[in-house]
Parts: sequence; C-alpha cells; structure tokens
Amino acid sequence: MAREAARITPPSGLSVNPQSAVPVHAQLTTQIRHLIATGQLKPGMQLPTVRQLAGFLRVNRNTVARAMAQLHRDGFLDGRAGAGTFVVEHPPARQGRAARTLDRLVGETLERARRLGFTHEELLATVAARAPRGRSVRTTRERVLLVECNWEELSRYAAELEAELPVAVERVLVDELPARIAQEPQLLRTHRVVVTTFFHVHEVKHAVAGALPVVALLSEANISTLLRLTELAEGVPVGLVCATPTGSQNLLRSVQSAGMGYLDPILASLEDPWSIDRMLDRTRVVVCSEQAAARIRERLPGDVEVIVFDRTLDRGGLDMLRDLLESSTEPRPGP
Repeated sequence: MAREAARITPPSGLSVNPQSAVPVHAQLTTQIRHLIATGQLKPGMQLPTVRQLAGFLRVNRNTVARAMAQLHRDGFLDGRAGAGTFVVEHPPARQGRAARTLDRLVGETLERARRLGFTHEELLATVAARAPRGRSVRTTRERVLLVECNWEELSRYAAELEAELPVAVERVLVDELPARIAQEPQLLRTHRVVVTTFFHVHEVKHAVAGALPVVALLSEANISTLLRLTELAEGVPVGLVCATPTGSQNLLRSVQSAGMGYLDPILASLEDPWSIDRMLDRTRVVVCSEQAAARIRERLPGDVEVIVFDRTLDRGGLDMLRDLLESSTEPRPGP
C-alpha cells in the first residue's frame, strides 16, 4: 500500500517569493535541486504532492506542476504510479562539494550586498536582469582536459566545471601531462580545450604545443578566509600545509597573490611529518586546504587555529570558457 501523502511534510527551508524578479517556478526548481544536491532531500525520499506544495507555498498548482515536471525531465525526481514522487537514487551533476560551494558563494554575495546597503530583492532583480538569455541547450557535454598540480585541486575544480558548464572533465597532473601526451596521442584529439590555472599556463602550453586551445582561469580565495588572514599582524608566522611540497609552494603563491605577502610563511607537507613538527615549533596558525585540514587536525594541539584556504574558479573565467565552447560546434581537426 502506498505511503499516505498527507503525512509527508514539505522540505525544510523551501520557500518562494511571488514578488521576486525570478519566476516562481524557477525559484522552486532551483531550491529543490539544491536541497537534493546538499543532501537535505536524500535519495529515495518522497516529496509532497503538487497540491500539497502549492498549498504550503501559497502559489498556483500549475506553477508547482511546471517545476516538478522540469525536475523529472532533468533526472532529479522519479514518479511511481500509485506511490508518489521520489528523489532518484543517483541525482545528476550538481552534488556534494559543488553544491556546498554554490551555497557558500550565495551566502557571501548576500552578505556583501547587505553591507553595501542593497536589499536581497535588489540583488535578485539584478541577477535576473543580467542572466544570459537565448543560449542554445546542449544535449551533449564537451570533453575538456583539466590540468593542475595536485589531485585535491583537480577534484575540486573538476566538480565546479561540471556543475557550471556542459562539460565532461578528464583530469591530468601537470607533471604527468607531457608523458601522457607522448603515450596517448589521441588524448588531445578527443578534447575541445585544455583548462588550467594561471599558475601553470606556460607549462601546459609548452606541453600541448598548439594542438589545442589552452584556457587559463583565475582561482579566488573564499572571502571569509581572506578576511581572517587580514586580521593577522604583519610578520606573524603562519604555517602553510598541503599534501605535497609542491602543493605547499602553490599555496604560498596563492597567499602572496591574494596580497598576504606581509605574513611570515612556514611551509610544511603531509608527506614530511618532520616539517609539520618544525612548523608547530614556530606558530599556532595553520593555513591549509579543506582536504589537508581533515587529515591534519588530529595531529595538531588544541591551541592551533586552522584556516581553510580553498579556492574557487573565477566567474568571469567560467563565462569566457562557456563562450569558447559555444562559439563553434564544428569538430576540431586532429593534430
């Protein structure tokens, strides 16, 4: 016997604003996708009926039905005859870290707008007005090659790219790229573009040798991380920890490029336990990536402050890459 729909409560945090410049069905679709991506609506969980959601949100049933139909088409929901509507077992694309990154970005943007004296409605209206219109809908994902110096950043940036753009990302370490190209001649022929950050663009261009376009993206530190670092006194010792020495060197360059050159950096890596002990002899402030933080916290004394320095890809760079991918659908001839 099917579960009684009346016992199913609306998802926590679900709300719409009929006065917003963003259409109600789009608000509802986006929110439900986000609740699924962040795990607040779990696979297999049953949703209320269209009538129940419309009553809870005080909006037209047709509007809710339109949003639910879109979520069905996009592969987030599954309708079972006589049982109801459920979250699919394996929702597409925007999951886990990418969804949390987006959630953090929205929160930071809303807070910054508030500090500048703008209301949430003014921000939403501006976003709606600036949103690209008339873009063709792609049914396939373009293959791009993502090159970075460590697997942590490769995984994080790949998730961002696949969440934001119609791409399928293959990941390669920058140190391994020349050997991969030599061993697999088809590697470059099967991708539209090579993506990296500005830290490695010259290495990547040299390895690719003009066989593919190389797009270099800026990566930006979380604003809350930067604000905390600006509170530190000039010359204060700060530990910089990554999984590898190369990663620590890149973290140093990231901190310096963010204008934090006044700090006294102490580099350490998880590959070298002695370097961590040496670092802790001089400082009680540690800056590291989220992945490194998860591995190092248990080794640190309770009085050590851990500042997570994760970076996200610059929006302007993502828009530039999107325009490049959409500029031509013609197949690229192989080298």
